[in-house]
Amino acid sequence: MTLTPEKRDRLENLHSALINDITDEMGIDDNVIPGTRIRPVWSKEPTVGTAHTAQRVDIGYAEGEWDPEDGDDGEDEAVEDDRDAEDIDFFQYLEATDEGDFVVMAAPKDTEVGLWGELLSTIVQENGATGALIDGPTRDSTMIEDHEFPVWSDGHSAIESFGRVSFREWDVPVEVHDVTIAPGDVIFADYQSIAVIDPDIVDEVLERGEEELEQENNVRSDIRDGDSVYEVWDRYGTL
Repeated sequence: MTLTPEKRDRLENLHSALINDITDEMGIDDNVIPGTRIRPVWSKEPTVGTAHTAQRVDIGYAEGEWDPEDGDDGEDEAVEDDRDAEDIDFFQYLEATDEGDFVVMAAPKDTEVGLWGELLSTIVQENGATGALIDGPTRDSTMIEDHEFPVWSDGHSAIESFGRVSFREWDVPVEVHDVTIAPGDVIFADYQSIAVIDPDIVDEVLERGEEELEQENNVRSDIRDGDSVYEVWDRYGTL
């Protein structure tokens, strides 16, 4: 299913707690990343897009090969070739970002380097990305806010990532905070959590979400009009 701009706008009228309730009712209990570690850099408004996934890894996973008889020079050349190829892959990933995409970048656990910054935000924003989920720190965070590009990340770090973390692959399933995200999954992010939605259930989530949102609004209105908690519970069966 393609996430149309109309469906994206409708999803952005919901909130992550509501989406969690709905997917819980549908028997899905492993699709929400709580805002305990990964949090919005600045934006608190809901942002929705289609997952554009990538995997970063620690330097040292080396896939290049060299002949030990070549000595250190041979090893250095192989490593340099690998890094050149990784740079090209990373550039291709950035350029492949499309209208409505939500950048998702998985990374080594507890990394302390700045995996994402203002210039990368500018590149994908110009290509039409709606936001970014970074499983690690960001750099240039105030400038990201200046550009009003929504980013969720694990804190901030001025430490350069080049030479410390490599770009491994993209357009593959990745894992962030124990939640698996596949290319094309729908990402819903707000100030309290990030929900990952299978594109095949978006229509059902929308239908049920809009119904439950209307009920929430009615419950709130009745309480403010002076109805007791018992009356509201008897009327709606929820609080």
